[in-house]
Amino acid sequence: MALRVAVSAIAASTACAGAIVGYGYALGGVDRGCSCAKERVRGRERKDAYAREARAFDASVGSSEYWSGIEGMRARLLRAHARGGVVLEVACGTGRNFAYYDPRAVTRVRAMDACEEMVEEARKKPSAVATTVEVGDAQRMRGVKTNSCDAVVDTFGLCSYDDPVGALREMARVTKRDGGRVLLIEHGRSDYGWLNNILDHFADAHAERWGCYWNRPIMKLIEDAGLEVVEKSTHHLGTTFVVVAKPREAVN
Repeated sequence: MALRVAVSAIAASTACAGAIVGYGYALGGVDRGCSCAKERVRGRERKDAYAREARAFDASVGSSEYWSGIEGMRARLLRAHARGGVVLEVACGTGRNFAYYDPRAVTRVRAMDACEEMVEEARKKPSAVATTVEVGDAQRMRGVKTNSCDAVVDTFGLCSYDDPVGALREMARVTKRDGGRVLLIEHGRSDYGWLNNILDHFADAHAERWGCYWNRPIMKLIEDAGLEVVEKSTHHLGTTFVVVAKPREAVN
């Protein structure tokens, strides 16, 4: 009996997976690069989406981040690579990274987000490292000096900028040339055309709900911004990227 149940469950799962893949192929379309300029949700609409979600955001994504392993990705990336006197975190959201900074390695975290409501939630988060949170846009960081940050952290932010390449160039600008790193966890296009078709089909609806576009070509954006990739891993059928990068003109 137990064997029949197990076989039935495997068969059902296989059929479901096959249906999803088939649906992706049926949607058609062609794999494409970033069409950021043509995206429907931009600017004010994007901020409004984040403002609506700010208070409930942690409750909305907490369990999915745990079971999908994203919490572990945050912890491993920051504990291994967030080091130095000043770490700048952009698009900090509600401060979901704050618990993972190692006080033995980091002196101070300066965090910013373009959404005031998200900043209010982030300021409530405990942190073992001295942390300040401010309203600020990674695409235009006029208040951050060039070559001043030991690390710049952006987790799930590239999906939310009108100009993601410009934001990455700003991150590179403020990162120290001698040993500084840009640390990224992002979601975007995979290597599977059928999956990208699904992401493309629902991209606008997802952005209207969450404020982000989940179908951007992450590695192409990093390349276009002039960053050099030091380490990279992908997860979730290639839709989640964990990247350690540095400015191309860095000393080391």
